[in-house]
Amino acid sequence: MRKSIRAGFYTLLATFALSGCSGNLFSSRAPVELQELWASDNTLRTPESALFDPQRNVIYVSNMNNTSDRNDGDGFISRLDAEGNIEDLYWVTGLNNPAGMALHNNVLYVADADEVVAIATQSGSVLGKYKAEKAKFLNDVAVDDNGTVYITDSEQRRIYQMRNGRISTWIENTKRENPNGIFVEGDRMLVAFFNSGRVRLVDPGTKDFTDWTDGIKSADGIARLEDGNYLISSWDGEVYYVNQEGRNWRVLDTKSKNINAADISYARQPGLLLVPTFRDNRVVAYRLKGR
Repeated sequence: MRKSIRAGFYTLLATFALSGCSGNLFSSRAPVELQELWASDNTLRTPESALFDPQRNVIYVSNMNNTSDRNDGDGFISRLDAEGNIEDLYWVTGLNNPAGMALHNNVLYVADADEVVAIATQSGSVLGKYKAEKAKFLNDVAVDDNGTVYITDSEQRRIYQMRNGRISTWIENTKRENPNGIFVEGDRMLVAFFNSGRVRLVDPGTKDFTDWTDGIKSADGIARLEDGNYLISSWDGEVYYVNQEGRNWRVLDTKSKNINAADISYARQPGLLLVPTFRDNRVVAYRLKGR
């Protein structure tokens, strides 16, 4: 009888211990929560990406507009202030399906259908449009410290690289996975795969992939926090907090409201998560709160 009681006690103790574990296998309370701070009005048109420019204290938003035709020229970039007020709805026009964006040395790089558009942040002037050979759907952009631009092609399952205005194929084939979001900082690179829900680490030197986290359906944007942890969006309308070891917790779910969470970004200076809501035609800003 005593052995049975002791065994039952240890089983119960183990159950409580496991219930506190984090990650995909066990549900637990997320280390942070999101508090909505503001939302822009809904005059945006299919906003896919939102990016804060700390030098000018503005937010750039890529608007795909009509998504049925990728070469219709009705896409545009908007500029918002840091409180979400639209300063210039049509700041840059004449784009096709502008998606992911990245900043480097006063240049805004935009993935736009089959080309990368470089825009001067001081004036909004288009500095150049650079074609990617055989590209079909350039989706996200990241720039390393040396100014090398990396671009995902979700349909071709390819990653391009742009140096000195020339685009070449960097990774020819990501096999059965469709790359979406891409992030690079120093020698750390992450790629989110839309169809598999996985986010993988990439060694820029060897181009080898390493598993990092999974279970994020329709994985999209990647945002790094000050503490080295990350926020990853699911295009369907979720955001996940992911620690450096790859354990994840869902911290936002707007699926029931038919509100997407496309290519998110984190603005360190004001400490805001920027979520473009795609079909909902807004950008929503959240403050992170520790628990």
